[in-house]
Amino acid sequence: MTDSTEYTCPSSPVSIISVPDPVFGPLPPPPPPPPPDCKNMSTTLSDTTRPSVSIITLNTSLFKHDSLSKDQNHFSSWRQTEPHVYSNWNANNGSILGFMGLVTDNAEQEVIKDAKTAQATWKLLVQRHTQEGPVKQVQLIQEALNVHYSSSEKYSNTSSKLTTLNKHIWDMGSLDSELFLCIIMINSMLNVPELHATRENVAQQFTQSDGTSPDLIKNPTTRKYDSTDIKRALDMARFRFKDH
Repeated sequence: MTDSTEYTCPSSPVSIISVPDPVFGPLPPPPPPPPPDCKNMSTTLSDTTRPSVSIITLNTSLFKHDSLSKDQNHFSSWRQTEPHVYSNWNANNGSILGFMGLVTDNAEQEVIKDAKTAQATWKLLVQRHTQEGPVKQVQLIQEALNVHYSSSEKYSNTSSKLTTLNKHIWDMGSLDSELFLCIIMINSMLNVPELHATRENVAQQFTQSDGTSPDLIKNPTTRKYDSTDIKRALDMARFRFKDH
């Protein structure tokens, strides 16, 4: 079986040389500051010109067979028309899975280890890194509310930062009134030392639950967790304080 995946070698970093201004006085001016984000600039240029993963092209003009049709009931024969196509697809898929394993750490590999296709692997990673739970979501909301426009920075840069934060917040899941109440209750325990353990426990229980309004009729085994549970945890913490 021939692997039709194209491999490319990582490109070398791009060096940026700054030429100092001509000297007219007796003393040379101080050297110019280094260009900002040289590493990121180099990475961006490399990704544009020689990305580590190349596009796999499909030559559809070479497929000279009948189109697959349910009405003709010919799937068994149709899939055997070009057996190497399926083999190459498997090889390409395996190469992508191998590459994703190389560029993720052990914790990420544990999440994607059972995925059979590159698409399934990517969906698992997107879910893991966007749906990070209510505690992270409220932290991002706080971060967004602390961003302000300033004359010392381009307004467009601040707008771009707010746009990115807003997208990240909503990618983590939509908010309803009950969910938002749970988030602000968890957040309100943040600076109370005696509620540290309670907050950690509530946040963990909330993250591991099926949310504030799961469909208990369709799936009776789902676990609901809402503000009532948080109030109960706070009451228990209050009793413990009284005992001490």
